[in-house]
Amino acid sequence: MQLGIVGKPNCGKSTFFKALTLADVLIANYPFATIKPNTGFGHVKVDCADAFFKVQCTPRFGFCINHKRFVPVEVIDVAGLVPGAYEGKGMGNQFLDDLRQADALVHVIDCSGGTNEKGEPVTPRKL
Repeated sequence: MQLGIVGKPNCGKSTFFKALTLADVLIANYPFATIKPNTGFGHVKVDCADAFFKVQCTPRFGFCINHKRFVPVEVIDVAGLVPGAYEGKGMGNQFLDDLRQADALVHVIDCSGGTNEKGEPVTPRKL
């Protein structure tokens, strides 16, 4: 399974990717720090059926510890989408081509309001 990480520039996509995969990637406070997509593997933890059968399993992919299965997933971190990308601004539609094979998308959003729609740092508004 392949997960694609999407969102606007400078909102934390690469930080999330690094936490999920433990890969060494550039994390910077400016738009388009990610030009080429980063790829890596993380694990999803699910309950294992071996507890029901009272047998320790030996999965072909991933691993099992204390009846918890760790299933490997491929993760891809792409450049952010900016307004006007369809006109060629930012990375244009290149990021869509990078995400084409993903089975699911994880949308990372900037809840702090610390970046504008282009990914440039701004002063967050008070509510």
